[in-house]
Amino acid sequence: MFRDESSKVIQKAHAQWGSSGSPVDASGSTVASGSSPAWASESVGGSSDSPSSSVSSPPQELMSARLPKRMDLNWEQQGLQFYINRYLMNHPDSPRTQDQVAEYCAATNTPQIVMVAVGLAGLSNLSGDKNLNMFARSQYVAALKHTGELITANDPASLVARVRSVVILALFEVVQGKGPKSTVSSANTHINGAVAVLRSVSPVPEAPNPGAAGGGAGSAGQTRGGYGIIMLLFSMLIPYQMLDTPLPPAFFDTLKLCRFLMQSMPESCACDHVFASARLLHLSAIVDHTVLTDNRPTTEDLIQQFLTLEDTFEALEGPHLKAYSFEEKQGDCPPEAVFRGKWHVYDMIWGARIWNHYRWARILVNKRIVEFIKNYPISSNKLIPAPRRAKCYATIDRMAQDILISTPSHWHHPMLSPQDTLRFESNGPGNSGAVGLPSHLWHVMIAGCAPNVPVEYWTWAHNMLLVVWKQLGMQHSLALAEMMEEHRAKLDREVGTQKLKLEFEDE
Repeated sequence: MFRDESSKVIQKAHAQWGSSGSPVDASGSTVASGSSPAWASESVGGSSDSPSSSVSSPPQELMSARLPKRMDLNWEQQGLQFYINRYLMNHPDSPRTQDQVAEYCAATNTPQIVMVAVGLAGLSNLSGDKNLNMFARSQYVAALKHTGELITANDPASLVARVRSVVILALFEVVQGKGPKSTVSSANTHINGAVAVLRSVSPVPEAPNPGAAGGGAGSAGQTRGGYGIIMLLFSMLIPYQMLDTPLPPAFFDTLKLCRFLMQSMPESCACDHVFASARLLHLSAIVDHTVLTDNRPTTEDLIQQFLTLEDTFEALEGPHLKAYSFEEKQGDCPPEAVFRGKWHVYDMIWGARIWNHYRWARILVNKRIVEFIKNYPISSNKLIPAPRRAKCYATIDRMAQDILISTPSHWHHPMLSPQDTLRFESNGPGNSGAVGLPSHLWHVMIAGCAPNVPVEYWTWAHNMLLVVWKQLGMQHSLALAEMMEEHRAKLDREVGTQKLKLEFEDE
């Protein structure tokens, strides 16, 4: 029914979408701004602004696991409905009132086109409908074109629409992409674009009297701008780590801007956290591309640098607890949905995300130290005493467990009712649905595969990834589950080899 113009056309569009010209003549119609969207006739919730009453109880059709009835809706409406039902609503960071949903969807026509593309991609992944998938790709190409036009126009009134469109374009990549590296590479292109859009409207660091330190209305705006940019910087760390690519100079220029926007604030510790994470990526690249030998100065210097970096992260834990406070609670919850019956309650959703980026980084630092202990015993014995080794493993376990425990703050298992999820809600800005979920899925995978953690961690994390795949049709989640399976198979082979070795030595 549709010509598959995906690979070459999308590559061309990726290269051109920021220009004023049209990257491609995409086939297929788009959601008209005057049309009635699929959610318009569905009750999403009350209009009260009170937190206790504004949290919506989605209608039964939103909670249903059934796919949309194709006889009732055209493809565009199916895609928009699937996006709203699965990607926007029923998440910890979902809009909570009907007005918020309407505002999210009605900024301009362009974000709706991107939502349709994401919704159709997820729907086609679950249904196996190739024609639907090709139409999703054509909508994606059209969204690239329209987003490029929005950015070129640079209308201050369309800032939210521009950022939202670019971020949802990145979400399309993790829904549609079938390989982790190619997925994060394409998604990272859009994340860089979102950073550029926000930087274009932010004050320059050299300007006097920053609003973040000066109070008043400007303070709130600049603080929120700083949060928005720093969350995008955190999102960039995983792709650059996975692709083994150095962070660009623009990353550090943008970090400088964040320090400016958040100076004199307790929350500015997140800027130190980003810088320490960038240092982690740099040191990891050196280890990966250097031939190291035990009992040599180069090896011992790298070990010492990782120990110093871990001390830096440990020193940041206290400021994070002050700036992004949370409580750990425990109760009677389904074990599939809530790890060990525990969950965190954060002051705001952005704080929950910052904490998991912190935990992810500390797992990676200590994992490197564990590898040094294993691969370079002479050098490690000089620098890492037994108590420090025990602390290293304990830190990995604590960070991994906290990532899993924090999951209800990032994603709601479909077996939880709306009333069940109220206890997990965070405050603060957001209202973006599942856009923060891909990073959390990566953190969950790292936690489940962390060194020396119980198999229980792997099992829970793996099951969660599969549920997300079946719920959202997100290829990224399925790919991470497959990476976990490869990791487990490798560990099983190593255990088998070690067992055979011991049996041979006993003979």
